[in-house]
Amino acid sequence: MESHDKYKSTIGFIDILFNILVGFAFLFIVAFLLIKPEAKREDFDRKAEFVIILEWDNQRPDDIDLYVEDPSGKAVHFRNRVVNFMHLDKDDLGKRNDAIMVNGIKQFVDINREVITIRGILPGEHIVNAHYYSDYEGLLERHGPLDIKVKVHKVNPYSIVWEGIKTFDKRGQEETFVRFTIEKDGKVKDSSIRYLKKNMVSPAIGHHSSTAPPAVNNTVETLIGSDGEDDEGTSAAYEEVYEEADSPTDTDIGIGGP
Repeated sequence: MESHDKYKSTIGFIDILFNILVGFAFLFIVAFLLIKPEAKREDFDRKAEFVIILEWDNQRPDDIDLYVEDPSGKAVHFRNRVVNFMHLDKDDLGKRNDAIMVNGIKQFVDINREVITIRGILPGEHIVNAHYYSDYEGLLERHGPLDIKVKVHKVNPYSIVWEGIKTFDKRGQEETFVRFTIEKDGKVKDSSIRYLKKNMVSPAIGHHSSTAPPAVNNTVETLIGSDGEDDEGTSAAYEEVYEEADSPTDTDIGIGGP
């Protein structure tokens, strides 16, 4: 009897197998696309609404200070660490306070960072400044200019409101990084981001003078003392002078924004 095996075909089986493989591949791709990494909210205090972080080169001795002013006109900084809903967690002095003693052994934590948390919603504009206080070792010329990074995080729900870098090349330099407006519901609209400069620091701080210069520009910068001690009545003075400082002055200079 003549065999008919030569007339048999496996094309149908191959087609079915191919379709199954294509189906599995499609399901794998869809599952992969649906996987979204969880935002690292654990990095922040969940009770906070916003976290503002200032960072610079971990190996530099430079002392950079973070300032944030809220809609009331009051600023939080190293001499006034708690203002309304704003809290400064640490005054980082560069490498000067990066060392701790453990069982008689000095250990280093090479982190140059200052963090301000905003723990409640105060609707209105917030202004973020950085100030180059000192390099202490007098090595600024040898080290060269310093890049300083600021990032504004919104915690609930998590998002990055703004981030940017500015270069500082001299003691006493102060820059406004960003202004952003918090709505009543805690949201920040992109249209509220501004870059109009406003100084908050007395020039005396940058030069370690024992006497603050006369108040000649009607801004809050002259109210922050230069002797390393908190000045009594500073908060009240902030409120009084800020009303005058609301109008544009010589210190309010545009730097790339409306």
